[in-house]
Amino acid sequence: MSADDDLYAEIPALDERSRRALTVAEKWIGEGIAGVAIGAAEDGGPAVVVYALDPASAAVRSLPQECEGLPVRVETGDAFRTEG
Repeated sequence: MSADDDLYAEIPALDERSRRALTVAEKWIGEGIAGVAIGAAEDGGPAVVVYALDPASAAVRSLPQECEGLPVRVETGDAFRTEG
């Protein structure tokens, strides 16, 4: 196993349910929510990861606990961008 394998080990496959959840969650981006992604839940399955500057904000508190059947996990963070 290479170091690259470790990098991708915790990224779940993007199946149809994950795609639908990400489409719904992208609508949450705005005041208080910097970005969303599909990542790993505590059990290793897929989860919707929400990046927020303030995880205790009203915007975060108003989020559902699940999106399209996937758990919603909040992380402290800002929007991320690719550099080109």
